[in-house]
Formats: sequence, structure tokens, C-alpha cells
Amino acid sequence: MLLVEDEPDQAAILEAVLRHEGLDVVVASSGEQALEIHQRTPADVLVTDLNLPGMTGVDLMRRLSPGQLDGPEPKAPPPHVVMVTGAASISSAVDALKLGAADYLQKPLDPARLVLLVRELLWSPPTEFDDDDSLHGQLVFEGMIGGSPRMREVFTRIERVAATMAPVLIVGESGTGKELVARAIHNRSRRRAGPFVPVHTGAIPRELIGSELFGHEKGSFTGAFAAAEGKFEAAAGGTVFLDEVGTMDAAVQVSLLRVLETYRFTRVGGRKEIEADVRVVAATNKDLLDLVDDCVFREDLYYRLNVFTVTLPPLRERKEDILPIAERFLLKFAKRYGTPARRLSDAAVERLTEHDWPGNVRELRNVIEQTALFASNELVSANDVQLGQGRIERRSSRRSYDSLPAAKVAAPVAHPEPAEPLSVPIVHPSDMAVPSEPVPSHAVVAPPAPASVGPASLASLARRPPGEAGAHEVEPARDAGEAAEHPLVLRLPVGTRLADAERKLILLTLEAVRGNKQRAARVLGISRRGLYSKLQAYGEHVGSHEAQGQNESAEPQDPVDDVPVVTDEPGLEELGSARGDA
Repeated sequence: MLLVEDEPDQAAILEAVLRHEGLDVVVASSGEQALEIHQRTPADVLVTDLNLPGMTGVDLMRRLSPGQLDGPEPKAPPPHVVMVTGAASISSAVDALKLGAADYLQKPLDPARLVLLVRELLWSPPTEFDDDDSLHGQLVFEGMIGGSPRMREVFTRIERVAATMAPVLIVGESGTGKELVARAIHNRSRRRAGPFVPVHTGAIPRELIGSELFGHEKGSFTGAFAAAEGKFEAAAGGTVFLDEVGTMDAAVQVSLLRVLETYRFTRVGGRKEIEADVRVVAATNKDLLDLVDDCVFREDLYYRLNVFTVTLPPLRERKEDILPIAERFLLKFAKRYGTPARRLSDAAVERLTEHDWPGNVRELRNVIEQTALFASNELVSANDVQLGQGRIERRSSRRSYDSLPAAKVAAPVAHPEPAEPLSVPIVHPSDMAVPSEPVPSHAVVAPPAPASVGPASLASLARRPPGEAGAHEVEPARDAGEAAEHPLVLRLPVGTRLADAERKLILLTLEAVRGNKQRAARVLGISRRGLYSKLQAYGEHVGSHEAQGQNESAEPQDPVDDVPVVTDEPGLEELGSARGDA
């Protein structure tokens, strides 16, 4: 990615953050320098300040458009552009969106959100192909390739709904191209001259999503030093695309419902109603009806969004499209990297079509990009196809919890030595022998936690080699006993952030109780509503497989609910409480 920032301190901070996240960053201090860098090394993502000395960010974006560079045109397509602006320059950022910018961010920048947005853009499928469309004739539709009956049906539905103002819900697995569909609807509508504003709701912190969508007034919350427009105002006259709409906070769902009913909204902390001159297109990779059943998503909002649905088939269900998509990507990346690969052999095609493609078109794009770099001949062989590269082999000794007999789960577990990180297995209720009488004292389910952690134990933890006890890792027992090889042991090294520890513990508890949220809430000692809120913030969801727990409120408490859950980073009060429970 190419970062354009004229403030040296700000540029150094952002560069350090982005490099720490594994991103390849090149920094430019002016628009002119950025043009020179892009001509030598084309960037995939451009993050630029709007107000630069000399050439502005908008001018830079115009110069990077095809046919506008003074020197030779780079072989790569124009980069995705993220515009960084102050509160007083929102109108100029809207102009950038009209020119095709992917998004804009307001100062002061949230580094975490910038990283999420850049990663999303780096992984997003290209909006257009550089190769000659005559290669595939009518297979290309608004940058998407599809000759299968399922995709032709998708194209027909896009044509039918584009001319209307109806809200559209796009449903499909991750990597199927939901944003491409949203852009196609916008490009073929009467609003094509207006801005297309994508909002990746999963990348915005829960407490800021309302402000991002609807704007805020000065002083409405801590850090609101000036009034600011939201995405709905920025998209006036165009389309706002709400990606991963199932992750929205309940309060924001209410505001969005009102927008869809009245096409009016109010800024956070404001009183004046603003007209929403936008078309709303939403997308999700989850079953929203499952979220409705779990009281995570509002039913009335679901029906407001689901006026017209476009369902994208996964790549494994349209295998006849794999070859034309792969050929298009192969030509694109071979030209970009200057490699000789041009055609796929029959054996290579067979290998591609036999794969299930859980990551869909995004995974296929990644595989073909690696293949274009690896292949040494014009004709790509089956061995050149880079399937499975980068996948880490799982340890063969690790076994699924369901494969462990119940007797071994209930076997006594040796107390951990003081130098070991604190951990406890979360035992699956259905795998435990649950007697009608209280559990006898000799049937040890979990080791008791110590009442305190002294300096000696902390020092021994600090001396432990890094990587020996990674988070969420099962460590083999010293006596090689099978009963200690428990796949639901949560290990957290000292130094783990509290929020990360809480997230790992909640998700592992849900895994232990097979998605039963009511039981998970009891084990964790929180309300079911609180559990739903945390899952919503994490963007995680377990489907509605809780038929066996529908009447749990009338049942006696399961013995598993008394199992203490201890992490490696407890407070003294928590340790004492855990010891008492044990």
C-alpha cells in the first residue's frame, strides 16, 4: 500500500502500525512523489491525506485514473483509494467518493480501523479486469464473470431491481463478490452519477457505528470536537452499501429501521431531522433469520431490508465458471508480474474444478495469483497450481473432544505445578456422566485454582520460552496421559489483553456447550442478553441448534454450570471466587 502523508510524525506512526500488522507500506510526503512511486511500483491500496501541499488528494486520485499519467501507464489497475480528511473537508471527501474512492476516514485516525479497512480492500475482488472482454464474450457483467445458469439468474435480478429505489439484500458466503453486485446495482441505476459509499460495519467499533452512519454533533460524546457528517449524508444522491449488516448494534438497527421507513435520520447528539436521499443496499454472509431467532437481529428490520434479495451461489455450485474466472486472473497477474504463464493445461483445470473453494472467488484469485508467479512456462501444469500453499499442518496428536470417551473426561486431573499457566478444561455437558445424585467429591472435574499468584509464579511464567504456551493451545500432559490431552483448554500467556482473553473464553465456552447460548451464559455467569451483545460485537454467531435447550429455564441447573473457568490472567478477587466455586 502507498501512504501519502505530509506530517512526518503522523506518517511514521501510521507506517509503524501498518508494518506491525504485516502490510507492505511505502510512504510519500506529497502527491507528486506518490505519482513517481506508483509508476515504478504500482500500489494496490492508496491512503492519502486530502489536504496535501501542492497537489491535493483529489488531484492525485484524478492523475492516477487510466490515461492521466504523464509517463508509461503501469500494468496494474488503479489502486483502491482511501481519503483521509478533517471534519471541515467532508464535502471534498464526497467529491472523492464520486470519483471512485473506496472510502474516507476522518481525523484523528483510528489505526485499528485503518488496518481493517486496508485489509478488506486488499482482499476484495477487483472491480474490473484489464484484459480484452472479447475473450469471454457475454460472460462478463459489471466486472463479474459468469456463464452458469445460477449467475445468469443473478445478472437478470440485478437488471430488474437496478432501475428501482427498493432496498436490496445481497446474501452469499464470504468471497462470492457481494460488493461487486452492490456496485453493479448502483452503476445500472438512475443514481449512477451519485456516490457509491461502502460501509464495512464489521470493521467499525461498536460504539462508533452510529456516528459513522448518521454523523454527530459537536460535544455529543468524548472526542467529538466538531460536528461531522455520516455516511448517509455523504451518499446523498447515490447509494450506501452496508456490508455485514448482521453485526450491527441493536441501537443502530433501530435508527436504520427508521431511515428505511421514513428516509429521515438524526445525527448523534442532534435534534434536527435530515432527509436521507440514498438507496440502501445491504449484504450479509449469515442467515439473518437465525439471528432473528436468537434475538440478535430485529425481525422488522429484516423484512424492511429483504424487499428484494439477490442470492450469490458459492463457487462450488457453479464449477463451470471456474475456468473462465481462472483464465482471466491468470492473464491479469501474469501481465502484472511479467511471468510467461498464459494458459491452463487440462490437468490444471481438473485440479481446480475438483477443489471445493471454501473461500470462493477470493480464494481462487489468491491461488491463481500465486500460480502466475510460480509457473515457469506458458502452459500451466497441475503441479504449478498453488493449492494449499501457506496452510499450516495441524498436529497429528490433537484430537477432537467428541472422540474422547466420557470416562476419560471424568478421570482425575493432576494439579498443575505452580510454574505452569493457569488453565482449566471446559467440559461438554453431554459427554459427562451426570448422576441423579450430587457429584461425589472424588470425581474431580477441574483442578482448583490457587488463591493468589505470587511473584515467584509470575517470574517462572516470564522465564517460560515464548510460543511454548500460545493462546487457545492444548499442551500434552507431562505423563503423556490421554485424559490430560483436552482440546477445550484455554491457555493465555501473561500479557494477553483482557478484551482478547474475554473473547477467546466466550467462544471456547460456546464450543464446549455446542452453541447453546443459554447454558453458555450460565457457565460464564452473565445474562443471555449480555452474551448476545458480546457475540454481536465480535461478529461471531452460532446457528440456532438449541432445540434441546429451549425449556432449560424449567430444568434444574446442570452440574457443568458449577465448573470454574480460570484464565492465565486473573485478578485476586476472581481467583478467590473461583477457588470457592471449585
